[in-house]
Amino acid sequence: MSVPPASPGAEPPLPRWMRLIGAGLTALVAVLALVLLQQLQQQASRNQALEGRVQELENRRDLERAQALEAQLRALAQRLQGLEASAGQVRELELQQQELRRQLQAQLPRPSSQPPEFLPFNDPYPGPAPGPLAKPGAKPAAKSPAQSLPKAKASMRSDDGRLP
Repeated sequence: MSVPPASPGAEPPLPRWMRLIGAGLTALVAVLALVLLQQLQQQASRNQALEGRVQELENRRDLERAQALEAQLRALAQRLQGLEASAGQVRELELQQQELRRQLQAQLPRPSSQPPEFLPFNDPYPGPAPGPLAKPGAKPAAKSPAQSLPKAKASMRSDDGRLP
């Protein structure tokens, strides 16, 4: 076999062992690329599963919150219904009270246009009763200044009993 004449600037052909190594490295790169793609797909499926689980937990938490809010709303509605019933009872009682007032006023005698008779005056602070020697109709004797002086001095004493 004759070797074709080499063209200027053309490289000589590679030995066979180098071509085999090149083909092996290309196959290795292709296999690594396929393994990498498979790993990426597995990772993506794991990520989707985790996102689904997180979404499920968030939905459960939201559902629990919504249920708690619904329970509070039901309790509030019951309270409002109770208040409305109480308000209705209050209105009924007010109407009954007004009716009773009208009946009472209808039963009471109407005041006359004449002024009422004056009752005798009872003194709420009567003076001392007259003693056995006092004359009827006589006023009790006033105390002398000497008799009222010890009381005045006693009221002027300080807390320890001494005069100021």
